[in-house]
Amino acid sequence: MSKRGEIIGAVDFGSRDVRVLIARRDSDGSLHVLGHGTAPGKGCVSHGVIQDLNAARIALKQALGHAEKEARVKASSLFCGVNGRNVETFIREGNVKLEKEVVEFRHMEEALDIASRDILAPGRHVVSSMTAQEWYVDELRVIDPIGIRGGVLKARVHFARMPAAIEENLATCIESLNRDLEDVIFLPLASALGCLTMEDMELGVGVMDLGRSTTGLAVYRDYRILGASCFEWGGYHITRDVAAGLQVSFEEAQELILEYGVSDALVHRYSDEEEAGDGGRGRLSLEERGTQLKLKSAVRGAPSIVDRNDLDMIIFERCKELMTKVRQHLQARGLMKHLVRGIVLTGGAGAIRNQAALAEAVFQVPARIGLPEGISGLPGPVNAPEFVAVVGVLRHGAAFRAAARNGRLQGRGPLAALWRRLKAAAGRYFI
Repeated sequence: MSKRGEIIGAVDFGSRDVRVLIARRDSDGSLHVLGHGTAPGKGCVSHGVIQDLNAARIALKQALGHAEKEARVKASSLFCGVNGRNVETFIREGNVKLEKEVVEFRHMEEALDIASRDILAPGRHVVSSMTAQEWYVDELRVIDPIGIRGGVLKARVHFARMPAAIEENLATCIESLNRDLEDVIFLPLASALGCLTMEDMELGVGVMDLGRSTTGLAVYRDYRILGASCFEWGGYHITRDVAAGLQVSFEEAQELILEYGVSDALVHRYSDEEEAGDGGRGRLSLEERGTQLKLKSAVRGAPSIVDRNDLDMIIFERCKELMTKVRQHLQARGLMKHLVRGIVLTGGAGAIRNQAALAEAVFQVPARIGLPEGISGLPGPVNAPEFVAVVGVLRHGAAFRAAARNGRLQGRGPLAALWRRLKAAAGRYFI
C-alpha cells in the first residue's frame, strides 16, 4: 500500500485524547486516510504541555498502534500540532533585494531569516508553518516565488513563540517510540486548515477550536492570516462549573453538558435582549423554569434533585463568558469586521448542543460547526469536530513534503527546514 503513495502521519496531543491519523498522499496531491487511532490522555497533557511523559508515551503508543494496524503500514515519522502556555504570536515581514532579478531558494531563506530576527529569544522556540507564509515579488503575491523575476522578494509570515520545553518534550515522547518528529504547526492554524474551504479563507472567517483546556483562534481574509491566538481556557471550565454548582462528579457533569447542551430558550432570550440593548442577561422567569433532574453522583448532604434551569444557567453563562472573551479579543484588534463568513467552531467542546446558535448571538455573525475538509476516506468517527485539528496537521504535513520535493526545503526529518534556519539564527544572536 505504501508503494502507491507517500505515507504521512499526524498526531494531536489533546488534553482529553491523543489522536493519530495515517494517510496516503497520491501523486495528484489528494489525501486518503488509511488509519486512525484515539487513546484517552488521562491528564498526561494540559494546556498543550506534557504533564506526565510516561503516560503521554503510553497514550501515543496506543493511538499510533490502532492507526498503524488499521492502515497496515508503519509511519516512520509524525507531524505534530503544538500550543501551550505563554504563547506569543507575530506576523512579520522580510524583504530581500534580488541581485539577478530572479528568485532563488537562498532568497527565500534570507527573507524568512530577516522576518524572524526580532522575535528570537533564548529558551523559546519559534514555530511557523509552510501554510503560514505569503510571498510577494515587487508587491505582487505569488504562490511559489522560485524562478519568478523581479526586484524585491517579500515574505509575510505568521510566527508563534513558546517555551522550548513544549516542543522538546513532545519530540521526546515521539522519539521514545522510534519515530521522528518531522515538523510542527501551531494548533489554531492546524484547526483552520482542517475545516476551512478556500472560499472561507477568501471572504473572511474566524475559527475557534474549543478544546478541553485551551481555545485556539485563527482569523483569515483574502487567503491571509490576520491573527492567531491560544487562550488558556476551554471546555473543562464548563465541566468544573457544573460539577461545583450541582455538587456532582466531573464525569456526571460532562455527561449532563453533552446531554442537555446550551438552552434554546436562554439563547433566544439573550438574542432578544441584545437586540433590545438591555444587557442580554438571558434569565428565565419562574414560569419558564424546566423540569427536575435527578443526579447520580451528588456529594453526601447535597440535593440529589435539582431544577433543570440551574443546569441550563451554569452551562449558558460559562459558554457565553468564554465566547464573549473571544469577541472582545477580536474587537480590540479590529478583526470583527473581517468575519464575512462568520465563526466556525471545532474541537470537542464545539460539539456541545447549540454552541453555534450561541456563537451567532454573541458575535452577531453566522456560525457553524466545522467538520474535516480537504481529505477523503474519512471513517465515521473521524468526521467530527474533535478530529479537525489533527486533519489540519495532516494537511500541513502534505504541504511540508510538497515544499521539500519542490526545493523550498532542504531535506526532511526532525528540526528540518525552517527549524534549522531559525535555530541557527538563534545561535548567532544568543551564544
